[in-house]
Amino acid sequence: MPNVRLVVEYCGEGFSGWQVQPDQRTVQGELHRALEMVTGEALALPVSAGRTDAGVSAKRQVVCCTLPRQDEALLRKIMVGVSSILKNEVSILRAEVVPEDFHPRYDALRKQYTYTIWNHPSPPALLYGRCKHVSAPLHVQAMQIQGESLLGEHDFTSFRGSRCGAKSPVRKLESFTVHHRGDEISLEFRGPGFLKQMVRNIVGTLLLYGADPKRTPSVKAILEARDRKMAGPTAEPWGLTLDWIEYKEGRL
Repeated sequence: MPNVRLVVEYCGEGFSGWQVQPDQRTVQGELHRALEMVTGEALALPVSAGRTDAGVSAKRQVVCCTLPRQDEALLRKIMVGVSSILKNEVSILRAEVVPEDFHPRYDALRKQYTYTIWNHPSPPALLYGRCKHVSAPLHVQAMQIQGESLLGEHDFTSFRGSRCGAKSPVRKLESFTVHHRGDEISLEFRGPGFLKQMVRNIVGTLLLYGADPKRTPSVKAILEARDRKMAGPTAEPWGLTLDWIEYKEGRL
């Protein structure tokens, strides 16, 4: 059976995360259901490059599934059919047959996540459900400076979610960038991999320095403490988006 790679976009608002769960509406579960409806076949669950939490969206999630036959017409049918069934929530942007040994998670080189903040006294209308609203002015430069202290390879225990199943808390943050456009603040995180809720925990911590640039201890000290209680609260999931995933052939 051919191994098919899908590039999937989805809005996390109506889902209890990626991974299928009993009595919960998940991206994996709904995508699986739609694929079976379109193909008319019983299929194995699709496998993704990473498990996004409830409420987290993706612009370019990479997913693999096995299909009953290799057929260009079927690939086109899947793109159109699944996107129609899950209209306004999940869209398949690309579908292609890849080598049998390709794995969306283990072959990934790096990922980029963006956390979006709307910094204005009034809540957003067009960005509602896609960002975190912060009404008080934020010191963006302080957030940038504190965030840069996380660059490199570190033990990120202080920013690790309580239910994280990773064997090691060591991760490498290759890039951290803050973009400030009017009332919109975007925090970009890039690296080979992330711990569960790591980005949201970092954002929640950086927001404390955005509110008070003189706050102590520093983010570097929090990192070195390896204590989750030292860091700030977990930022809401709806501000987080998986932007893209990079493989040997480039970004998808």
